[in-house]
Amino acid sequence: MQSTVFKVLGGSLLTVAIVWALVLAWWQSNDHQPERLELILYLGALPLALIGGYWLLRGFIEHLANDPKGVPVTSTLHVDDDPLAGRHAKTAAAERRFALHLIDAFVTSAGGKSADEILAAIASGKRPEPNSRLVDRDGFPVFAAQVGELDLAAMMDEVLENHVGLTRFVEQSDVLRALALLDAVLEQACASIATLLERHPGRIGLQVIWLIPAGWERANFPELRAWLRTRDWAPVAEADLDISLIPAVSDAEAMRQLDEVILEANRNPADNDLIMLAAAASAVDPQSIESWEAGNILFTARHQDRLIPGEGAAVLLLATEKTRERLDATDSAIISRVSLGIRDKSVHAAGRIGGSLIEQLVTGLLDIRGIAASKVMAAVSDVDHRARHLTEMLEGLGATFPHFDPIEDCLPTGTVNGALAPVGSLIALACAREKVLAVDAPVLCLSNQHDRERAVLLAMPCSPPVDPEPCSI
Repeated sequence: MQSTVFKVLGGSLLTVAIVWALVLAWWQSNDHQPERLELILYLGALPLALIGGYWLLRGFIEHLANDPKGVPVTSTLHVDDDPLAGRHAKTAAAERRFALHLIDAFVTSAGGKSADEILAAIASGKRPEPNSRLVDRDGFPVFAAQVGELDLAAMMDEVLENHVGLTRFVEQSDVLRALALLDAVLEQACASIATLLERHPGRIGLQVIWLIPAGWERANFPELRAWLRTRDWAPVAEADLDISLIPAVSDAEAMRQLDEVILEANRNPADNDLIMLAAAASAVDPQSIESWEAGNILFTARHQDRLIPGEGAAVLLLATEKTRERLDATDSAIISRVSLGIRDKSVHAAGRIGGSLIEQLVTGLLDIRGIAASKVMAAVSDVDHRARHLTEMLEGLGATFPHFDPIEDCLPTGTVNGALAPVGSLIALACAREKVLAVDAPVLCLSNQHDRERAVLLAMPCSPPVDPEPCSI
C-alpha cells in the first residue's frame, strides 16, 4: 500500500517538475513576463490536468481488461419478460423460409427481347456500342445500350387521344420510351395469362405492382395508374385488377420490393391471385446523357469506370403454390426471400476491394434454405462492365462456390444491358429463372450494380425438390 502511494506521489511530483521546467524555459527563451492567469494555467492547471487525465485513462483501460462478473444461472430455460418472444422468434425463422413461384418472366433490353436472348448475348460477348445520336460535351458519341424498333409515335398518339393529362410528362423522351418498353412486355404477359386461363378457365385476381423510376414526379402517378389500367388485361375482370405504383431508386430497392411481395403473399395467401411485378426505365436520350455527365457518372473514353446508360422493361409473373397448381404452370421456378446488405463504404473507395458482404449474404441464404453450395450451378447478376464490381462479385462468390467457372457460371447481365435501375435486377432474375429451367438446379441471383447496396436470392426448381417441401408456400 505504502509503495503504491509513493509511486503516485513520485509520479505526480515528477510530472509537475517537468511541466514547470519546460514552461519556465519557454518563457525565459522568449523573454516573456507571465501574468497571474498564465501562472495559474501553466504552472497549476496544466500539471493537474495531465495527472488527472493519466489516471482516468488508466482506470478506463483496467475496466475494459477486467472480466465481467459471473451471473449465477438459476434455470436452464431462458426467462423473458415477453411471454410471446419465443413465438415471435419462431415466426421470424419460419418467415425467412417463405418463397413464391416465378411462373413466367418477360423482358426487353438492348441484350434481347427474352431471357434466352440476353443469356446468349452474354455468352457471345456482346457489348453496348457508341450511339451517334448521343454525344458528350466534347462531341464524342456516347456508349449506350439502346433498344431498337420502338413505336414511339403510336405511344404518343395514344396518350394524346386518351390521357391528355400525361401529355407534358411523356414529352420527356425517357418517359415516352419507358412507357413504350413497358407496353410491349405487358402485352406478352397478358397474352400468357390468357393462355393459362384458356386451359384452366375460372376467375383470377391480378395484383399489379409497378416500380416507378425514382426521378418521375409523383404528381403524375394518378394519370400513370389510369394509363396502366387501360392496357388489355382480358380475361382479368376490371374488378379483379389491383394496381399499385411504388417509386424505386435502385436495383437493390427493386429486390427489396420483391421481398415485400413474397412476405405479404405468404402471410395473407389468396388462392386465386396472380402477382405481377413490373418496371421500365430509359436513359438513352440527350437530357439523361447531359444529367449523367453533370453528375460525373457517365462512361466516357476518359472515365471508363462509370455507368453506360441503358433502357429496358421487365414483368415478373408470381403465384403461390395453390395458384400455380390450379393453372398448371409447369415452367415455374421457386424464388426465396431476398437477403439484403449495405457495404460499409463504396466499392469505388480507395483500398482493396472485398467481397465479404456478398459471401456473408450468400452463406446465410444457403443456411436458411438448407441447400449445399455444391448444388448451386450458376449465378446471374445485374453487374456491368466496371472492374471493381466484377472483382467484388467474383471474390464474394469464389469462396462459397469454388466449382463456378468465372466466365461460364457467373453471368453479368449489366454488361449487355448497361445501367437501367430499377429494372436491372428484375432482368437478372428473369435470366436466373431461365437458367434454372435449363440446368434443373438452384441458381443464385445477385444485385451489386449499386455502389453499396447488395441483394441476393435463390431461384430453385420445383421438381425434383431441393428440400423436403420446397413447393409449400
